Amino acid sequence: MFAAHSALAQSGPRLVRTHVTEFVLKALDEQTKAELSATYRIKVTRSKREFNGQSSPGRPFVFSLGKTDTLIINTTAEGYYPMEEVLLVPCDTCANYEHLALMEKIESEKAAQPDSIFRNLKVNDKIRLDNVYFDQSSYVLRKESYPQLDKLLNTLNSYPKLVIEIAGHTDNVGDRRLNQSLSENRARVITNYLIQRGVAARRLQYQGYGDTRPAAPNDNEANKKKNRRVEFTVLAN
Repeated sequence: MFAAHSALAQSGPRLVRTHVTEFVLKALDEQTKAELSATYRIKVTRSKREFNGQSSPGRPFVFSLGKTDTLIINTTAEGYYPMEEVLLVPCDTCANYEHLALMEKIESEKAAQPDSIFRNLKVNDKIRLDNVYFDQSSYVLRKESYPQLDKLLNTLNSYPKLVIEIAGHTDNVGDRRLNQSLSENRARVITNYLIQRGVAARRLQYQGYGDTRPAAPNDNEANKKKNRRVEFTVLAN
């Protein structure tokens, strides 16, 4: 009986199967959607792993994930602005997961318009960035945000002594810890957008406040929308 029990115990683990998700990564020109040659540096936060690789048209970069995780993906391509994205990959049961890095082409003749800056800024001023958008419950910055972020970029370039804090905020719906992480990562993505376009890191701070600093009571959807926001505070000018 003991021998039979032992054999069953030894055979048990062989029935356990670990699911592996194949993560496929491509870079595209955001305007033409043409596939680009690109280089990637990926940090997998929970698993504490890193991947480095390249893709080219028709040859994506592929690596494997064994569980739900948060990925920090840095993508570079010649002639395009570098990009950092923070992705929560919740899929630990599907066979593959494809992500497209939409790259913004560097326009050498692109110049700031005189009216495309924030003016008369004073220390402690808080400016809400109303036209910055993310996918729902995500840190993925949508391209509709670029005009307002470029306005902030032009402001920083126009006032070289300006130092700001980028702050992310949420409403009170859901897990507070997840809201805190979401707000911080959104602020971080915006900060990196500015750094990648030439703003010195010492002039930028970022912070996520979750639902701890509401702009309005969380008593109806209209007020909750006011609380789901990104803003910047002037620290020095």
